[in-house]
Amino acid sequence: TFKVGNGTGACISCAMDLYSTTVAAVTPDTCLGCPAYTRSDIGSSVITNCSCIAGYTGPDGEECDACFAGTYKVGNGTGACISCAMDLYSTTVAAVTPDTCLGCPAFTRSDIGSGIITNCSCIAGYTGPDGAECDACRAGTFKVGNGTGTCISCAMDLYST
Repeated sequence: TFKVGNGTGACISCAMDLYSTTVAAVTPDTCLGCPAYTRSDIGSSVITNCSCIAGYTGPDGEECDACFAGTYKVGNGTGACISCAMDLYSTTVAAVTPDTCLGCPAFTRSDIGSGIITNCSCIAGYTGPDGAECDACRAGTFKVGNGTGTCISCAMDLYST
């Protein structure tokens, strides 16, 4: 807070997103801006009142880092960014809602925290390019693991349905 003149007038609080550690301040210039991507309440008196905004993470009173693609952070504060669940991905940096996590194409899987659609790869028994809907292996072929591999023909005198 600060008070510009003499007399019985009230002290004036620093505005939102500003703070002042100065006691008996007489000018609004003592109100300093919070670090990048942080917020503070009206009348904040220490830099640690500046906390990360949604979509950003870091310690109070310091510049915050954007949540990486594949993660999000809903509220303000020091909390960590939350990873998109398995079989979801998000290309959004500094995401503020889990709604940015999108489902992988049909018959694909992705790991937790996937940040690009090409992290979605075909499941066993299906083939195709990463990031696209996959096709089932046709009768007489198989594919054991996840990924972009091709379906393999059954050995001679064996078949699949």
